Formats: sequence, C-alpha cells, structure tokens
Amino acid sequence: MKAMLLREYNNSLVLEDLDDPCPLEDEVIVKVRGAGMCYTDIKIVTGQLSKFIKLPHIPGHEIAGEIVETGKNVKSLKPGQKGVVYSIIGCGDCIYCRSGKENLCINTRRIGFEENGGFAEYVKLPAYNFCPFESSIPFEKMAVLPDAVGTPYHAFKKIANPAAGQYVLIVGAGGLGIHAVQLAKQKGAFVIVCDIKDDSLKLAEKYGADTCFNINNKNDVVKDIFDITKGTGADIILEGVGSEATFAWSINCLKKGGTLIVMGYDPVNKIPVSFIDMHNNEWKIAGTKITTKQDLLEVIELVDNGIIDPVVTKVISLSEVNEGLDLVRNHKIPGRVSIANY
Repeated sequence: MKAMLLREYNNSLVLEDLDDPCPLEDEVIVKVRGAGMCYTDIKIVTGQLSKFIKLPHIPGHEIAGEIVETGKNVKSLKPGQKGVVYSIIGCGDCIYCRSGKENLCINTRRIGFEENGGFAEYVKLPAYNFCPFESSIPFEKMAVLPDAVGTPYHAFKKIANPAAGQYVLIVGAGGLGIHAVQLAKQKGAFVIVCDIKDDSLKLAEKYGADTCFNINNKNDVVKDIFDITKGTGADIILEGVGSEATFAWSINCLKKGGTLIVMGYDPVNKIPVSFIDMHNNEWKIAGTKITTKQDLLEVIELVDNGIIDPVVTKVISLSEVNEGLDLVRNHKIPGRVSIANY
C-alpha cells in the first residue's frame, strides 16, 4: 500500500510503498476513503507528542472507509461495509472501559498516535472500532466525525449541556469550533464566536452563530461579551485554541458558576489559573478528551439525519498531505482539511 510516512520530526512526510496490513482474528482492514487532519497532526509531526509516537509513523486519526478484509472471529462486519473509525483502542477491562469511558482508558492506544493511522491506503483496527454508516455523505466529510464533531458533542453531553437561551462562547472557529456552533444552536443556545480570522467567523455565521468577534479588532473583548450577555457573562465557554493568550481573556468572560471546557491544548507551555477567581466565582474548568464510541455512534446518527453538517472546506489527495498540513499549520483555511481516496 501507499502511505505518507513520518520518518523524522519537523520534516515532510514521505510517500512510500509499504506492505498491506493483515488482520488478526478480531481485526478488520479498512480501505481509507477519507482522512481528516487537524492541529493535533501538527503537534505529532513536530515532535510535541513524541512520547506517544514511535518513528517511522503513519499519522491520521480521523478516518472513514470501507472494510476490505475481516479476521476469522469477526462475524458482525463484512467486506464492503462503510464506516467511521473510532480512534481510541481501549483495553476493555479497566474501570473506565467497563463504564463506557474508553476515551479515558488507563492502557489506551490510539490510531494515528501509538498505532499507525489513516494517511495511507489501508488501516488495521479492532472490529470494535469500526462504526458503520449507510448514508451517501462523502467519506471525506464523514472522516472528521470522531474528533471535529465528536469532541464538542462529548463536551456538551458529558460536561455542560447547553440549555435554550443560555449563552455559549466558542473561542476559535476552527474544525472543533464550527461544529460546536451547530451543536449549541441545535440546543437553542445563543452562540458567540471569537477568532482572529474573518473567513472563519463568516463560516461560523453561516452555521448559525448569533454574534462573531474578531478579537484583533476589539479593544475590550471581555466588556463586549458582558454587554451581549446582559452583564452576566457566558454560561459555557468552549476553549478550542488552548493558548495562554486566549485563556487569559476568555476565562474572564465566564459567568459566576459557569463552566469553561478545554478542547484545545498546548502540550509544551503550561497555562496558569487563578484559584482566587475560581473560588470567588465558583467557576468550573474541565477538560474533554475526544469522545466515546457511544457518542460517536450518536454523532453519526445526527449527521445521517441532516442535523449536523460536517464542514470540510479543502479536499486533497494522499500525495498532497504535506500541502494539507501546511494549510493547517498556517491556519490558511476555515473548517477541516480532508484527504479523499477514491
């Protein structure tokens, strides 16, 4: 098979011919038809997540495709089935896996991290991680469901579920943020979006955001947020950037008793938190880690029913992965970049 291989950090991926993967008895081989990419892939190729990666490595954790081969113990899936890949391989036996929280598995492995990913013609995975769908939505759009859609869905479902009329502030209108807009509007929330790119803000408006701010054009974003929210602040903040600069002002937009959910993260630089402000305001700050398989199945149903539209604004071929990564690295386009293999 052909695959884009990371052989050295901070260098281009190399298109190489590798042996086709063979399934173990409980595994399936998936022909990759679509593979999304996000800023996590930049962290991988630059070595920021090197403690999880063994070189040479095939990145790519957002995958959709068709089964081409099954292991001898796999009875519920057949070649030709279309599906989305759940990227987290749980051990199945720890306290988290047994309670349906395999995204927190103590012994977790992840496709595109500890295991080879979807920047290739084929990928091997446990049958459990294949989530079928039957819609005619293009694979390159379905591929982004596990992370770009699944992460904000999981955040809203498990941490802070927006209610009708609540104020939701989304910091960063990238791949995570643009789907968070749709999910929050589906709940009836008033959605405010902040970014530094006008094209991303226009896309957020297209998908239902009520108010958008380019923070580079604002003297006092916190005051503006409090004006919009009638002096209370945001009930829920989804922080999709994960930098000290965005956290420093966004936390101060939070309502007393409100919840800030960390979706984006900086693996290198720590972000300080004021305990006295948390104490006085009874703020809740929570992390969210991708999604569970059950959440992903629910996301697939939302997309199949036309409730959520996966936003892919640039489609590339497998051999163009480096160009795609450059677009992501330099924030050149709104929405998601996705590989299409047909």
